[in-house]
Amino acid sequence: MIRHIDAQSCTGCGQCFKSCSLDVFRLNTRQPEVSPCMAACPAGTDIRTYNHLLQQNRLEEALEVLKRGTPFPALTGRVCFHPCESQCTRASMDESVNINALEQFLGDLDLQELPERPAVRHLSRAAVVGSGPAGLAAAWYLALEGWPVTVFEALPRPGGMLRYGIPAYRLPDDVIDAHIRKLEALGVEFRCNVRIGEGKDLSLADLRDLGFRAALLAPGLSVGKTLPLEGMNLNGVFTGVEFLRSLRSGDIPPAGRRVCVVGGGNVAIDAAISAKMLGAEEVFMCCLEDREHMPAFEHNIKDALERGVVLHPSLGPARIEGVDGHVRAAKFKYCLSLFDEQGRFAPTFDESKTVRLEADQVIFAIGQTGDFADIASGVDMRGPRILVSGSSMRTSRENVFAAGDAVSGPASVIQAIVGGRDAARAMARALNGLLVEDKAPVERPTAKAMPIDKLPHLPRNERRTNPEGGLFDEAVAGFDQLDAQAEAMRCLTCGSKASIRYGDDCMTCFSCELHCPADAIDVHPFKERLPYTLYDDEGGRI
Repeated sequence: MIRHIDAQSCTGCGQCFKSCSLDVFRLNTRQPEVSPCMAACPAGTDIRTYNHLLQQNRLEEALEVLKRGTPFPALTGRVCFHPCESQCTRASMDESVNINALEQFLGDLDLQELPERPAVRHLSRAAVVGSGPAGLAAAWYLALEGWPVTVFEALPRPGGMLRYGIPAYRLPDDVIDAHIRKLEALGVEFRCNVRIGEGKDLSLADLRDLGFRAALLAPGLSVGKTLPLEGMNLNGVFTGVEFLRSLRSGDIPPAGRRVCVVGGGNVAIDAAISAKMLGAEEVFMCCLEDREHMPAFEHNIKDALERGVVLHPSLGPARIEGVDGHVRAAKFKYCLSLFDEQGRFAPTFDESKTVRLEADQVIFAIGQTGDFADIASGVDMRGPRILVSGSSMRTSRENVFAAGDAVSGPASVIQAIVGGRDAARAMARALNGLLVEDKAPVERPTAKAMPIDKLPHLPRNERRTNPEGGLFDEAVAGFDQLDAQAEAMRCLTCGSKASIRYGDDCMTCFSCELHCPADAIDVHPFKERLPYTLYDDEGGRI
């Protein structure tokens, strides 16, 4: 019989739970200390709790916990840059848990059912300008509380940069459409092909006159940056945003034979892979950064290399050459450094040394921008960005809020979702006539490193790729339930505490004591002869 669990020594690795064939143990994941993966997640998702629920095959409960952090796990499970995995304890043992794939698995389950409208239905209406990740997140959280929400989108279909800025092989239309249907089931109204701003279809003043008591500005960065170079007006020159949007809108440009992508970020990677999938014979990327400092996520760079994209780091564009008005080649100069002594972006080049690369298409993926002067009329700006007060996402205009890339600059999808979530909470207070205040972030300590010497090494499960798929076919297949449970069992639920849940089932096999890496479990050599007992979540008898 289990005599004692030393709560101070227990690290919550779950080996007792996993090794016990009689299901005696459970883990208490609700602890003051967060796991390293949770600390790294921009949304603060309770990863260890939903993984422990997955370990028990409690799928609906796991999904419920996951959606407290992000309302769109089928989206983020496909496009999130998963910083959580870089902090996973298993990364120092074998390989990190495939948290992103588990999120997609639960997210795809979530798409199978539509939510019910909340019983409470308020009268005051909220407007959301932009249907990218920030706008959709704000609409979701407001609608869940019963607020009537109308989302205004300038493009023909809702989704913003999710639909028009991310290739379909990474985020298919049917996944975006499924989320739009879920929002519509909550009562959210979408009005597309409507431009908001002074001199446009509707202004902020018009929205107020139409009865909207609060508005969120989430227009995103929908314009690709260019450079003042010779040849930029030639046929065959695109920005990355323009190129990707044309693919998603169906206006597919003719495939180039040799395609040059200028830039080293994730949009550049998406453009390069898309060009390759369109049929380009050669695709190469040229960026200012050296290979080790390319801003694209490493898993995206690896994907591009595996697809045959060639990298040319430490090169900056000098000019575009053309013949008869069409691109013929791109000329580059070597980049010596990116920053000056004060750390400011100030690239220097070796003007005497150039490289000429033949190409019939050149795609500039060097960043995005947006002009918000008309949309944010009467709202204070900080340079090109909309100025907000803090966590409440308030602007200088009464009951007007802002979130997403228009506030933060280029950011990840999950960061935009968090901004929309914070703005929705503040907007709900404003719609209720309550005081809207900025709140300081709650800092929670991170669980200490656990002893890993005795922990078994387990191979990481990967999603299956679809190498034969086309531009509009999803590149990877999500986990099935067996894959998901196997991968969830690799999670060490760092910082949890083990508890005895069904102690009367213990047959004194010593498996838990032998497998505990922290030596926190003491098993009595004889099975107790006591009346059957019940235990609380902490392992104490009731």
